[in-house]
Amino acid sequence: MEKNLLKNGKIIFPKKLNLKKKINVGIIGSGKMAMEYIAVINSFNHNLAYLFSPSDNKNAQVIAKKNKAKYLKDYKQVLLVNDVDIWIVCTSWHKLKEVFFKISKIKKPILFEKSLTLTTAEISKVLKLKDFSSIKKMSFAYNRNYYDYIFFLCDFINRNMFTYGNAFFFDKYVDISKKHKVPNSFMPHYITSHWISLILKIFRICNIKIIKIIKKDIIKNNKLNFKKISIIAKHKKKKISFDIFNFPNLPNNHTIKFFFDKKIIEISPIEKIKILNSINKKIFNKYLLQLNQTNVDNEFKPGLRFQYYDFINHFLNKKKSVLITPIRDLLEIYKICELLR
Repeated sequence: MEKNLLKNGKIIFPKKLNLKKKINVGIIGSGKMAMEYIAVINSFNHNLAYLFSPSDNKNAQVIAKKNKAKYLKDYKQVLLVNDVDIWIVCTSWHKLKEVFFKISKIKKPILFEKSLTLTTAEISKVLKLKDFSSIKKMSFAYNRNYYDYIFFLCDFINRNMFTYGNAFFFDKYVDISKKHKVPNSFMPHYITSHWISLILKIFRICNIKIIKIIKKDIIKNNKLNFKKISIIAKHKKKKISFDIFNFPNLPNNHTIKFFFDKKIIEISPIEKIKILNSINKKIFNKYLLQLNQTNVDNEFKPGLRFQYYDFINHFLNKKKSVLITPIRDLLEIYKICELLR
């Protein structure tokens, strides 16, 4: 992770990411991502008040004891807690649907660390439920939306004429579905949704309006099957096209490109960004953030600390953020994922 965070064209150093009010946090889950969030919580000197893990999980009990948090093992206990400011859900992906409905009556803001295991049809039904008032205080954590380069890229798009874009995805759905024991049909939600979320978030920040989405059937080319959608949008009163290709189970890296008159901005792999001279195909700056004399900081998972900071500011400090991903945004993301399935 680059040590500096870039917002509105200005560098914000981590030490300036101050959250003055000390808050109580509850975590649901005790795996690797729970530990990542605990590190972030501690970095702000916030209090991990509760740790929930269903059944007698010895690892969870050890983590709770080490962090002086109360250990909970029953959903009924979670619903009775009233001295927590926010909850963070860090359970395994295939259990997330169950957790989502079990904690639906929690009135505090909830940050879900993973994308939700519901189809667009199921999410649409949830949005119609009258007794699901807590849904307005939920956000889904796509940490890539909080990478340092996002605001730099958006500023670049706003200052230049963005003419075309494309993305190539190569998610290994078969390997992942075997590892996580989940239906292969849900794989675009689990993996591809991260990249779709990033693209849509950039569109939102840059005021790029989607007009329509055109789906292409599976194309057979030398026995290679893939899917393509074209997003037709409007930027600065001009129509642009953004093509997304999905080649499941191939070994390549994901690539997202934004084309301008004389430059190309390329994100590949997703943690790295390059500016290319579109005429001579020369890379004149390997990493975009070198322009800002940043230092590498591997202390936290990339984007996680800024994400936590933004979540607190949005829900507790009432500083509205465009980076938050509510369930309605998730619905938009999943609709595109299902077209690419």
